[in-house]
Amino acid sequence: MKKLISISLLSALSATLFAYEFSSYSYGYQATDYREAINMGLKFYGGQRCGDTHNWMLHDNSSVSKKYCHTKDGQGKVNGGGNGNYDLTGGWHDCGDHIKVGTTMGYAAFSLLAAYDIWPKAFQDNYDAEYGSKNGIPDVLDEAKIATDYFMKCFLPNGEFCYYVGDASDHRVWMTSSKQSEESVDNGGDPRPVWTSSAKGGPQAANYVSALCLMAKHYPDADYAAKCKKAAIDGYEFAKKNKSVQAPIPEFYGSPNDEWTDELSLAAVMLYNLTGEESYLADAKSYLAGKWESNSPLAWDTMTDFVYYYLARIDKSMNNGAGGTYVSFLEKNVYGLHLDKAKSDPNGFPYYSSRWGTNKLALGGATAAALYVKLVEDGVITSSKNVDEAKGFRDRIVDYVLGKNEFNHTFLHGYKGDMHFRLHHRNAMGRNDNPPSNIKNTCDYMFASGGVIGGPSGTGIFENVVEGGASYTETEGGCDYNAPFIMAIASMVEKLDPDLSGVAEVRNTNFSVYPTVFDDYVVVDPIEIGYDGRAEVSIVNINGQTVAAESMIDFNPTVINTSSLPRGIYVLKVNFDGGQKTFKLIKE
Repeated sequence: MKKLISISLLSALSATLFAYEFSSYSYGYQATDYREAINMGLKFYGGQRCGDTHNWMLHDNSSVSKKYCHTKDGQGKVNGGGNGNYDLTGGWHDCGDHIKVGTTMGYAAFSLLAAYDIWPKAFQDNYDAEYGSKNGIPDVLDEAKIATDYFMKCFLPNGEFCYYVGDASDHRVWMTSSKQSEESVDNGGDPRPVWTSSAKGGPQAANYVSALCLMAKHYPDADYAAKCKKAAIDGYEFAKKNKSVQAPIPEFYGSPNDEWTDELSLAAVMLYNLTGEESYLADAKSYLAGKWESNSPLAWDTMTDFVYYYLARIDKSMNNGAGGTYVSFLEKNVYGLHLDKAKSDPNGFPYYSSRWGTNKLALGGATAAALYVKLVEDGVITSSKNVDEAKGFRDRIVDYVLGKNEFNHTFLHGYKGDMHFRLHHRNAMGRNDNPPSNIKNTCDYMFASGGVIGGPSGTGIFENVVEGGASYTETEGGCDYNAPFIMAIASMVEKLDPDLSGVAEVRNTNFSVYPTVFDDYVVVDPIEIGYDGRAEVSIVNINGQTVAAESMIDFNPTVINTSSLPRGIYVLKVNFDGGQKTFKLIKE
């Protein structure tokens, strides 16, 4: 007798029998291909530049006479009232339009800087801030500095915080940002309206603080790094004061969710790592007490996995006071959310509740997996899970975006010369004639932009049009779309094609080491007391062996006896809660 099997049981059996296998997934591209992709995705931010900041899409466009845009930001109406007298030029455009959104820009800038903080050998120095010759600064810092320059301007002298520039009038015309600047204010021209507050925007300000902390840690110019550090400390006070009040995003995104603990705790952890001050870590713990987040991938409104990663590096046993360690939360997000969703898709691609930018959401999940894998690889944690699954998931999502998908086309606009899939982006199209939708949907793009295209709304479903249909969810792109792509692919590139030339030389701004050509002793003398006193000093020979070590107590000058060391080249390392400083030494 035949047995009847319910549809639900069949579905369950199908999911079990045909679950995507990640643990055995192998790379779909060569190491040089991933290197090409990360460099292309990073340079996209140069096409997002606003103001007089050398937007390469404007400079390389022969039909654009003025190679800049929106140079009067801050001089237009403020919150719908009278005109302001601020300098709010610079920063990044939000997407393929030209508004500036604090929520997405803060997330994107932090993501780029965190990628460099965690996987520095993934990045190169190929050009300077104006795409000339190398300048000794990794390109990722050149690109992110456009954002951090702007962030410091957003903390206004009157105590207010600017969280948005522009309005819906920006979307009324289709032209380059340069041409639009010359339009009327009603069409997004100068001077554009700005939105500020003294009583809201704490979470957005917190993301600015987090980005400024990492720039202060890594930027090789000591004066600029100090400016970023001061702005981060001051900006945190605003964020803390207004921590539970998200600033609304006029007309487009609606109001962000009411969660704020992820942004504030991340800012506090970043400040702790930068300064060593225990009060910041105490703040982070208080924000997270009793909480577990999240059920969403990393994105402009979800920063939790970043927090879990950095807290685990401080103390892997740290918990929320209610029985849950932050490491376990990150693991739960990776294995209980992202992998579970991806396994049920024949292409190994996760679909979340939102269909707005499915690629960026999948890449947010891939970034969480990359963070978890990094903790395991560095020996910070020991995992009971199959870590190869997390690696395979990360690699599969990056490969999917690059073109190993059911469509056989890349979602990284212009990668390998493929621009079959369209990107909703005015500067990338490069036209100034405000063409109708049918022209936009048939026009060839001028630039291979490197922008991550929104993505399919379902398995095998993608409407490849710039205007109409599902264009805003499927072909949109912007600074927050490329952010998780840079994070996820950086973790792969550092392993597959590491490059030390892009690693910025450590600034010797907190310690003076002398003599660097030594004989019987070396002195380590702190010249900026910005940490809590915990420091370990070691001297390492060219074979990587530690040949001398001392503890630095309360940042008093420390003398290391080197009389027994043979002649040769050494590296002195100072490890402290704010990071590590290294110095080259020679004994003749």
